[in-house]
Amino acid sequence: MHRYRHFDDVIDSSNIDSPAILPDNENDEAFQVEFNPHHNNYSSNFDKFKYCFSQRTRLERFLIYLVFILLFVLFLITLISLYHTKYYSPNTLCLTSSCIQISDRLSSGMNQSIDPCEDFHEFVCGNWMKKNIIPKGHSSWSTMKELLQKNKIILKNILEQTSITSISNLEQEAIKYYQSCMNISEIERLNIEPLENFFKNDLNFTIKQWIDLDKNQTWQQLFVNLINMHPNKHDMSYILPVKVYPDEKNSTWNNIHIDQPHLGLDSRDYYIDLKTDQKSIERNQKIRETYKKVGSDILQLLGFDKNDSIRRMNDIIQFETELAIVSLPMEILQKPDATYYLMPLKQLHEQYQSIGFDIYSYFNNVFNINITNPIKFNENNQIIILSFDLMSNVSKIVTNYLSTPNKSYIVIDHLLLSLVVELIPYLPSIFKQTLLPLKTVLLGRDSLPDRWEYCVQETDDSYGYVLGVLYINTVFGETDRKEANNLIKNIREIFDENLDKLQWIDESSKNEAKIKLKKIYEKIGYPDFIRNQTILNERYGGYPMIENDYFNNEIKIISRDRRRTLLKYQQKVDRTDWQMTPPTVNAYYNPTNNEIVFPAGILQSPLFHKDYPISINYGAIGSIIGHEITHGFDNQGRQFDADGNIHSWWSKSSLENFEEKTKCFVKQYSTFTFDGHNENGQRTLDENIADNGGLKIAYLAYDKIKQRNLKTDN
Repeated sequence: MHRYRHFDDVIDSSNIDSPAILPDNENDEAFQVEFNPHHNNYSSNFDKFKYCFSQRTRLERFLIYLVFILLFVLFLITLISLYHTKYYSPNTLCLTSSCIQISDRLSSGMNQSIDPCEDFHEFVCGNWMKKNIIPKGHSSWSTMKELLQKNKIILKNILEQTSITSISNLEQEAIKYYQSCMNISEIERLNIEPLENFFKNDLNFTIKQWIDLDKNQTWQQLFVNLINMHPNKHDMSYILPVKVYPDEKNSTWNNIHIDQPHLGLDSRDYYIDLKTDQKSIERNQKIRETYKKVGSDILQLLGFDKNDSIRRMNDIIQFETELAIVSLPMEILQKPDATYYLMPLKQLHEQYQSIGFDIYSYFNNVFNINITNPIKFNENNQIIILSFDLMSNVSKIVTNYLSTPNKSYIVIDHLLLSLVVELIPYLPSIFKQTLLPLKTVLLGRDSLPDRWEYCVQETDDSYGYVLGVLYINTVFGETDRKEANNLIKNIREIFDENLDKLQWIDESSKNEAKIKLKKIYEKIGYPDFIRNQTILNERYGGYPMIENDYFNNEIKIISRDRRRTLLKYQQKVDRTDWQMTPPTVNAYYNPTNNEIVFPAGILQSPLFHKDYPISINYGAIGSIIGHEITHGFDNQGRQFDADGNIHSWWSKSSLENFEEKTKCFVKQYSTFTFDGHNENGQRTLDENIADNGGLKIAYLAYDKIKQRNLKTDN
């Protein structure tokens, strides 16, 4: 297996066993014979020295002893001085290979012809932006994206160069999955045959039946049939997205959550012209027109008539607009305490009873995965929803459409088009090219990424912990983990000290904040269970990949992951689980676990290296560490206590002071403009607080270590 060198890997390990350096067993005897005569010479010389020394007077011997002692002391002083110069002096230039490389990277990215007082961003980043053109298939480029690309290349080499005979069965499955993804010719040859078979076998419905739907009928029963068809294998609940994750008010247990209805454009803002300026209105209109064009083109690829597909897309957009109007805006979704409603299942059942949709039967079908201990739902079960009004309004819209001729089919179109768009990545390239204009208008992405990039990412998503073992063996060692742990420890310490200096928060709230900070659990690099084959088999086993059948391999992965999610219901939260794979270039704070997580993928150069000067490590990964810790105390994180439960632990006065201080951030960031209009500082408040707080804490931590004279740099 190909290994990637670290900056400290400067010795060619291939020469370690060379006879020129270390004799093998055949040469041991010759080596000893050659060595022994020298040993005898050393002995005779030492005897001569002892004889000469014995002939000296007592004073002469004393002076000789004194000279030796003074020389030894001088040697120690010199050694300590050199060590201090290397590790402790704040005025020493770091000339290690790691320092030189990162220094060159930083200086080459600067535009030093610019006055930093006039344009600091251009001064620091000007040349980097000129040298780094946004690559094909990307809508933006940054240091994080650059690191992500580097990691993808590492994973690509692992997947393509690892000998399949020397690895575990699961690692072989991951490689088989990757190879099926890369087999473009077979995907193109099959065309939409796999999708047609999926409709027929898994939905008990055909694309032809979809095309021929009688628009004058009502389709309540078809709606019920479709979302009840293998709901524990793939999720058709685009109207009522069923999810299982920790209960925000009982965070040690998992519960059922129902999210907002799915929208083809993801954000409700694209359906509703909230901004009144002409440019914003025109942008939203362009997005909706592009969505209509892309959607109708996809339908035509499936066999729909052009005029019929355009008309049906108009109807779908109208239906989704009505759902968007009753959906909750981002400003509300950012308030965990305002979006937690424990709803009796009986109430949801009553909302859909009029169209023959039995909610109890539906949930029984969804969670029909544990044969030995099946779950039976009834009116006594409770689920967590975002808002009662939201659920009520959605049910009114859906039941009205389904009960009305000339409108009923639109709900079916919405469900099936949502499904097809979700499956487009696994279909021939013509489907992805058809979808591209929508990604261009939404994200600025005007071309598809290289196939290998896509397949590497999909393999990481599908077999992340299996692939993660091979990844960390290549680029991440225990020393890296320990160094990252030291950084986190120091930054947490400074965060705690900074709390003591805050005058606007009272002592009771400050003590609660300290308790929460102390309880933050940190996960670094990778979960330890990835080396446990039994656990990996439980997670990934039972779904063997099929050679050269990418579509059906992906259907298996979707089914596997959905089953694993649903099995969490009524189970204790697994605190050892991660939401990101080891190669991921990202980090996160999880409020219900009160944990910060830093995968090995982000603990790489240029953000982090165990041999970097501390100014670099604290300025780069240190600010990210501070960012994630600060999330625990931002406008959303502050609503969770030390145990991860929604709980008001702030005093009234401290909370008022907090909200008053956040107004400054809201005002500041609302002055920034994008695409001709001002940003919404309230929507970005949590990230703005985390960015500023993280940078501040990271700098204070660096400054304190510098003051202690611990391994500082120039």
